[in-house]
Amino acid sequence: MDVLLIAIASAAFMAVAGFAFAIGQLVTSRNRLQRRLPAVGARITESLTGASGDGIGALVAQHFTEDRFRIGQAFRQELRLKLVRSGYFSQDAVRYYVFARVCAAIATPSIVLVASALFLPNLSTLEFVLVAAASAGVGVLGPDAYLSHRQSQQIGEYRVNFPDLLDLLTVCVTAGLTVEASFERIRDRLGKRSRALGRNIELMGAEMRAGRSSVDALASFADRLGLDEASSFVAVLRHSLELGGDVATTLREFSEDMRSKRMLLAEKKANELPVKMVIPLALGIFPVILMIVLLPVILKLLRLMVP
Repeated sequence: MDVLLIAIASAAFMAVAGFAFAIGQLVTSRNRLQRRLPAVGARITESLTGASGDGIGALVAQHFTEDRFRIGQAFRQELRLKLVRSGYFSQDAVRYYVFARVCAAIATPSIVLVASALFLPNLSTLEFVLVAAASAGVGVLGPDAYLSHRQSQQIGEYRVNFPDLLDLLTVCVTAGLTVEASFERIRDRLGKRSRALGRNIELMGAEMRAGRSSVDALASFADRLGLDEASSFVAVLRHSLELGGDVATTLREFSEDMRSKRMLLAEKKANELPVKMVIPLALGIFPVILMIVLLPVILKLLRLMVP
């Protein structure tokens, strides 16, 4: 069993070392080649390969493309939307995601197997296989779990800042600005509080300047945010724009409705607090109180019972 563990650990270590050595050799050879080429040749090589920089960025852009890993167009768009909702707006975000999944799937089991062989040499074959399977599962599912957690964090951040967006937008539209100009006006102010929200507004402005209609750009903006409030806001604003209604009045009424919902949500959380505090009180405070009250009585009884 010890020989088997040592052999598996050595194989895992050699796999990680070989992978790291291959990446290092690739990056080193590429940098060496770019230093030998003249400036014009380097620019031509960069334009042909599509690399946007040196090091890891160039490696990911060149070798971790979607076509190489058989990522379909539908799944690519879905993954791109998920990455944008998580706050990753780079054009190479999908490639970095593929690179992270490959590294996690290789490095996590290898590190766990090497650590198990070195620090837990008494593991049986079944336990070693279970550890390897669990570490492989963590390596495969870890990036998706992190992405889902990141997306939940971003949605919570959007939900906190969205009422402020509505208030600022209402003020700008009431002052006489158009919807497009109002979003451009409030972008920098909201970007200081939430970088991702400011970037989404910037993308929406770019879509409008590229010729996309305001309604479609707003719908894409709400889709990127992933908020029910944003979808309702786009639906109300679409009806107002298509039917020729007063946008300022519509925004003011919707903002007041959102403020009322925000207050109701706060009251709901406040009413749920006593119920949530029952378990901590029962487990942490009540036993201490009972001990303080009953301990003197127990001590007196023990003194009376023991001669």
